[in-house]
Amino acid sequence: MYYELYLDVLFLENLLADYLLLSLLRKVLKCPAGRLKRLLGAALGSAGICGLYLFSIERTFAGQLLIYVVFSTVMVKTGLGIRDFRTLGKAIVLLYISSFLLGGIYQWVQSRVRLPLYPFAGFTLISYWILSLFMGWLLGFRERIRDVFEGEIEYHGKTVHVKGLLDTGNHLKDPVFGKPVSILTECKKQELCSGEEPLYQMIPFHSLGEPNGILPAFFADFIRIRKKDGSEKQIERPLIGVTKEPLSSQKDYDMIAHPDLLD
Repeated sequence: MYYELYLDVLFLENLLADYLLLSLLRKVLKCPAGRLKRLLGAALGSAGICGLYLFSIERTFAGQLLIYVVFSTVMVKTGLGIRDFRTLGKAIVLLYISSFLLGGIYQWVQSRVRLPLYPFAGFTLISYWILSLFMGWLLGFRERIRDVFEGEIEYHGKTVHVKGLLDTGNHLKDPVFGKPVSILTECKKQELCSGEEPLYQMIPFHSLGEPNGILPAFFADFIRIRKKDGSEKQIERPLIGVTKEPLSSQKDYDMIAHPDLLD
């Protein structure tokens, strides 16, 4: 018995699956990688697999090493733009887990759904949609049980309501004076400043996929935080960093407050 393998079909099938997996990882890790970068990473991973099949070494030890170490690393590093090794290792582990879950969901969908045209693409997209919903729910649940608060922030006499997260993992500070930096979304900053651009100072930071980033920050008039026990605290002249990236996958909050603000 032998099987006839079409490399062009194999390439396209792996390209689709790898692109969807990279899209899931982007959502989980909140990487800024765009579609073209993810497509390039998926294409490199798919091309590597096709090369192994072309030379019939996909089942050898060397072939397995290339698949699970080299190709996955190149695909994640290229597709998500990750530079630091710690985040890269985390992304590769998440790639294995997501691939396993996607494959399991694919088998379940295949046993229950009948598609007349392009069954692989259809089953893969349905499986991705189910896994994406589950991952979104899981991330949202994780964020909802964290310390979310409500309050106000004022700048030049204009006050806006904010829903924030008190994040003990936020250690961002002004490197000169050591002042804690909270983070606000660009959308909420525009609402607060009413089109006026504040005087920024640049704060260096490290994050997933961005080991040497620069965050623009400005001084607001105050932040008023209402705690869960009903008490309030007002912080004068807080330093606020501004990001264009969403802070919450479910948009549960638009600000991340530095934990030192409540000390």
